[in-house]
Amino acid sequence: MSADAPPIAAHRLLGDGSATALLRPGGEVDWWCAPAMDDPPVLWSLLDPAGAAARWLGVRLSAAAGRAAGPVLDTMLHAEAGRIETRDALHCADDRGSTLVRLIRGVDADLDVEHELALGGFDLPWATWRVQTAVVGGREVRVLGGTSTVDGRWLRSRVAAPRGEWAALVVTFDPLRSADVAGLLADLDEAQAEDDRLLEGATLPSHSPERAADALRVLRLCTFAETGAVVASPTTSLPEAPGHDRQFDYRFSWLRDAALAVSVAALLGRRDMAEDYLRFVVAQTHEHLLPSRPMTDVRGQDVPAESEVSGVAGWAGSLPVRVGNDARDQVQYDALGLLIEAVSVHLQAGGRLTHDVWELVRTTADELSRDGLPRMTSGIWELREPKDLVSADIGIWLALDRAVWIARGWHPTARRGRWKRARSAARDRVIGAVREDGGLPQAYGDQGSCADASALMAVVFRLFDRRDPRASGLVDATLAALDCAPFLYRYEPGGDDGFAGSEGAFLPASWWVVSALASCGRLAEAEARAQALDRALPALLPEEMDPESRQGLGNVPLVWSHMEVARAMYLLDSARLRQRTGPLGLAAWRLRPG
Repeated sequence: MSADAPPIAAHRLLGDGSATALLRPGGEVDWWCAPAMDDPPVLWSLLDPAGAAARWLGVRLSAAAGRAAGPVLDTMLHAEAGRIETRDALHCADDRGSTLVRLIRGVDADLDVEHELALGGFDLPWATWRVQTAVVGGREVRVLGGTSTVDGRWLRSRVAAPRGEWAALVVTFDPLRSADVAGLLADLDEAQAEDDRLLEGATLPSHSPERAADALRVLRLCTFAETGAVVASPTTSLPEAPGHDRQFDYRFSWLRDAALAVSVAALLGRRDMAEDYLRFVVAQTHEHLLPSRPMTDVRGQDVPAESEVSGVAGWAGSLPVRVGNDARDQVQYDALGLLIEAVSVHLQAGGRLTHDVWELVRTTADELSRDGLPRMTSGIWELREPKDLVSADIGIWLALDRAVWIARGWHPTARRGRWKRARSAARDRVIGAVREDGGLPQAYGDQGSCADASALMAVVFRLFDRRDPRASGLVDATLAALDCAPFLYRYEPGGDDGFAGSEGAFLPASWWVVSALASCGRLAEAEARAQALDRALPALLPEEMDPESRQGLGNVPLVWSHMEVARAMYLLDSARLRQRTGPLGLAAWRLRPG
């Protein structure tokens, strides 16, 4: 890793329901997409040391306080004169535009510190400063507080205050925002209180409850409040294999991630949040017979075609830097399985089945059970060359199995015969592909096809019953092929998947192992694996980890990574409860108030 590349896994996340930003340990904001989270970044030194940034000069980290994600983050920095306390926040008032608030005060001495700021660039023109005002992407940005001078593309501001008194530096798209410190503190206190209320109605698992709390926080901050869309990650082009071409734009709303949001919110007792995400899915699929697009932008519109941004160095020189995503037109049956599974989880947790959600379930099941369904798909790994994937049949089985269950309980007169036949056919194809070692290949028709971690979905979602020895056999075979304990590769690294370089271990799949072991009743192994992962991982989870260096890789935070942690911890709790109280006790626990 280049010395100029900031550690991916050391960041903390700021958000306000409109925009997101990343904060380095030393107080630099190196990523901010604004005014909305899918707009071009106005700060982006994350991807290039010469990129736009907001940073205090002459300071180093003393201590990062509190949580890894929130609307407000506290940090203790160390300057020549002593310690400096900071409060960084994103705050959007009445949808007028995102504001970066930087409050700072001296702990040991009077405060006198310099800040530098550049905005724009990337795929926008650089901002040209007129005193403390600039235009970025056609929008006016103002800098409030401090005493500023212009040095080329940098605005240098000196901030001073007596010891113990807060001073403010505000970077805002909001034309009505002021730098009144008392008002800013009140706004930040209310934002912090609202964040605390997020957990008041939640029921956190006994296993690593703070990980589950972080999952809810990251989910909320990565949700575009205007529409309810959850982005896969607020960043683009952080590499899965540094120095190669595995960089992608994740600032869009995947059907997979929306489904995971429904499931995890329901499992953690936040049925209100689950219903909000279901409403977004229904809204984005209103004009389609089923969710025919694997992703949309945050407003439910088509994702732009993939393109490359020139003139950006890339994280540790990793090129190309990409915006847009060509997975927008792929077929992903496994994502449809996760969607209908999410509806069933919501219902098991006491949620309502609305007419619109039932129509979504019914039309999806009808489509997946029709004759002549295309076999060549890209799957949740978004393969650029479609294959006849085993995971596609796991997804089809999952969608139809849960649709049958939903219909039985809520619409018993619905015709389910075709669904059941197609469900059996999908399950038979998966079982018929099991190899002598107990594992499953990535694709059908090729005995040399590589192992694939998506096979674990067959265990996690009970295509194989938990008492079926083939479930444990599948887990063991997958570990034998892909384990890099406590992590797991999603498929053999360095294989031919259309891109160069050898990627790291995939964090959602690493947590699938915990969930699968718990589903098989191997609780001691599941808990040991969960504890090892918990120790090895940062609070804010990226997409991947290098198993040797323990460096984070890929876009950060990845919502999917956080969702799978929360699911795994829930499944550990439920498996322990089943062991103590049996199925009836488990059912009552699932319906606890939340």
